[in-house]
Amino acid sequence: MKSKTFTEQEIKFRLPDGGDPARIRSTIEAAGFRLEPEAGVTHEDRYLDTEDWVLFRAGIALRLRADGRRVRLEAKTLRSTSDEAMVRTEWAQDAPAGDPPWDALAFEPGPVTGLLWPLRGLGVPERLRVRAVLRNDRECFRWSRDDAPLGSVTVDHVALPEMPGAPPAPAAVARRFDEVEVELANGHGEALAEVRRAVESELGLLANVESKLKSALAVAGLAAPSRNERAYRATPGDRLVDVAWKTLARQFGRIEWHEPGSRLGIDPESVHDMRVASRRARMALEVFPEAVPEESRARFAEELRFVGRALGRVRDLDVALERVAAMESEAGEEEQAALRVFDQGLRIRRERRRVALIEALDSERYAGLLALMREWIDAGPPAPSTVQAGGIPAFYAAPRIVGEAGRTMEAAYEVAERTLEPEAVHALRLAAKRARYACEFFAPVLGPQASARAKRISKLQDVLGFHQDAVMLLARLRKYARTIPRRDHTLTLGAGSALGVLERMTRVKRGELRRAWAETAAPEA
Repeated sequence: MKSKTFTEQEIKFRLPDGGDPARIRSTIEAAGFRLEPEAGVTHEDRYLDTEDWVLFRAGIALRLRADGRRVRLEAKTLRSTSDEAMVRTEWAQDAPAGDPPWDALAFEPGPVTGLLWPLRGLGVPERLRVRAVLRNDRECFRWSRDDAPLGSVTVDHVALPEMPGAPPAPAAVARRFDEVEVELANGHGEALAEVRRAVESELGLLANVESKLKSALAVAGLAAPSRNERAYRATPGDRLVDVAWKTLARQFGRIEWHEPGSRLGIDPESVHDMRVASRRARMALEVFPEAVPEESRARFAEELRFVGRALGRVRDLDVALERVAAMESEAGEEEQAALRVFDQGLRIRRERRRVALIEALDSERYAGLLALMREWIDAGPPAPSTVQAGGIPAFYAAPRIVGEAGRTMEAAYEVAERTLEPEAVHALRLAAKRARYACEFFAPVLGPQASARAKRISKLQDVLGFHQDAVMLLARLRKYARTIPRRDHTLTLGAGSALGVLERMTRVKRGELRRAWAETAAPEA
């Protein structure tokens, strides 16, 4: 097969020094399974990424796997979708000719090419390099029970060679290790769980969650990056301009960090996190008008609104799809049929908006925003003479700013509680968002009470957000319902039933709002 995409389900057991893989095989067989030897294989894996770890930040590992016959280009998601086993998506195709970096045109059509396409604006093919290498002698066994094939069991004898030019690996880093992998092929997850329980209870070996990539990077003197925000932590002694600069710099860093994952689109949380960062940055411009130069404030606000809108259009559909899936799981047969058709329409629209998002991130306008953000971070806090706040201490200004945001939220609540009008409830949601972020921005200055207050406000936001999401989904479902042919009675009835469910979800009950507000406004302990 030239290329493929599939979901991998496996558990792994890393053996301690001197551990015997035969003991794990015997334990699996004693649990009622059968292992039959098959031809072994030796392969070399070269893990690829850019200097700034674009692929890692996007949530995937990319490798060249050579087994003596051919070289494959393989990608795999880093994060498992299950806590019970390693459940990840894998893409594979024939590798381009030669060694990386490659020209983008060197990629032939295939699953990995399609996966990496949204990252082309970051110049990924042209910037790829080998970050780590491992060699693996693999013993293979067919795994079955009662003659029913289940998958495979492999014993990996892994060697981690030093990378040319890399510093010597620390003495504590293992250069060789053995690992047993049990991979499911037919979806019988209970068999995988049985193997895990048997090995963990009989041998005391816990399923391993550390990837071979992490071990190979350690030998190469590398570690996958993490977001370091220590330089942007506010302190009680900061001036208002310092807190404003740190707050914006922290959110700007998060926008750039989550960009690869938002482009790739395999984990909806990346778009969510990038959108939240852009939204927090915009809110910081409103919270700190006295501490950010007017010209910078205006330019940032406009450009952040541009990228936030593109992200929001994708994220809103991610949320809608989650809500439709939840509704479908509890719906009757007719309602499920209507929701399935509705779901497909949402997915098509989401893909269109993802294309628009990638185009926005590839645009000169977004490149200009990145340049502005980096310039802001590199320049440090504005000079006091350039802003209205001057050099006033943050602890002096914080109570006033947080207090004003809180009073605005209280006024919005009074209107929403009295009228229950959707516009008033939405206005309360926006006011709560500003009050929460103001508390979070100043928490290092005002102390733990501000953090506790922000957490309580977030619960109010959750209640209001649930209803707002339902309002947006209701509008989409009504639009879909109008397209159903009248002669299709099943879909018409199903859509009508789903509309009724959503209409009930949109209604904010006065008692519910009062309870949420009571928790938000509760005095500090």
